[in-house]
Amino acid sequence: MWKWETENEPKGVVVIVHDLLEHHEYYDELIVQLRRDGYHVVIGDLPGHGQTTRVNKGHISSFEQYTERLREWHKLAESYELPTFVMGQGLGGLIALEAERLGKIQPDGLIVLNPLLSFKQSFMNRKNTILTSVRMTSDESRFNPGIKHSYFTADKHFLNRYKTDELLVDKVSYQWYKTVINQMKITSENMEEINTVPILCIMTDDNQIINPYLSAKFIKRTLSSDFRFIMLNSNEHSIFQREDIEYPYYIMNQFIHSQLYSIGVVVD
Repeated sequence: MWKWETENEPKGVVVIVHDLLEHHEYYDELIVQLRRDGYHVVIGDLPGHGQTTRVNKGHISSFEQYTERLREWHKLAESYELPTFVMGQGLGGLIALEAERLGKIQPDGLIVLNPLLSFKQSFMNRKNTILTSVRMTSDESRFNPGIKHSYFTADKHFLNRYKTDELLVDKVSYQWYKTVINQMKITSENMEEINTVPILCIMTDDNQIINPYLSAKFIKRTLSSDFRFIMLNSNEHSIFQREDIEYPYYIMNQFIHSQLYSIGVVVD
């Protein structure tokens, strides 16, 4: 994991959990902005992603590997003895919600961006056809999930980076797929158990990876006393890997400020 400290008077710590297939380096610009605004940042690569491993790329044996990794990151964030916030994009959002549900983390706020609570139906149909028609030799057998780079963003800067990035996951294991599908079901069906943490959820209405309206239905079952939901008019899955990030960043910043104010931290 990596920690990036602000050079200003620190207000809090933000833990960033990246999405499926990608890795932490795609949040460099967001890290710079958060540090400029007075936040330390803790970030790392999830198991099977980025620089964590070459052998198990695109593979996990259980979802607990993800929630335990987030618990480690959040524990480091807590060592600063400042208010902590967890921001999860896509798969990272699912991990954050599940870790909170299990009591592995107790942040002062959750920010979930297009959380992976349901796949787009066209994606599900395609993957299920592949998995039933192709004979898998083992749970570690890999297949291309069929998620195009353009589903994440239309920003040419990021699309060009994707083309030459050897750390991106291009194939996932059958075990990874089964584990994530099962976890989406468990977390979605038990959303009422997430009831003690303020939540900000930002989604895009024409998302090509998740079903935003079904995912919204699930997450709105949370019993959080401070739940905020924003649906952006966009087909890009990544909220902060695109040209127009000013508005979602403003929403996120206001959410964090309100939580800081509620716990007695004065924000200029």
